[in-house]
Amino acid sequence: MMYTMNRMPRQPRMMADPFFRAMMGVEPAQRPNPMRVDVRQAEDSYILEAELPGVKLEDIALTVEDDVLTIAAQLPGRTREEREAMVISERRLCPMKVERRFSLEGIEQEGITAACADGILTVTLPRQKPEGKKALRHIAINAPMSAAPALTEGE
Repeated sequence: MMYTMNRMPRQPRMMADPFFRAMMGVEPAQRPNPMRVDVRQAEDSYILEAELPGVKLEDIALTVEDDVLTIAAQLPGRTREEREAMVISERRLCPMKVERRFSLEGIEQEGITAACADGILTVTLPRQKPEGKKALRHIAINAPMSAAPALTEGE
């Protein structure tokens, strides 16, 4: 008896191709983050730039808790555009909440500032000033406390 594989329709077979799976975000390890971020080093700070095109200022939250900076945003949904022979659509049809977290180790948290223009959130993270070299410190060694009397046999 001969077994034959059922042929899959063209579009679903396409999703077996790693190129299209990565593009569609099917592979978790390759899923693109909807909030792209660049971090660059300035003389005394780090400059973090997050892409948030089309996001209103009131839909962005910037918080610090437990030495972690969190950027959260509500991305708007888009209307569906019908196009003939569309194979892939990367547009979100419904609103989506995105979040990124960054450690603030070595950052002067009270000096953090932020601005948003043209879909780019810019956060300035001032670095902590390095502590000066600490002077050599001698630690006193105390003499042993008076020893407890030795126990004798039979006590």
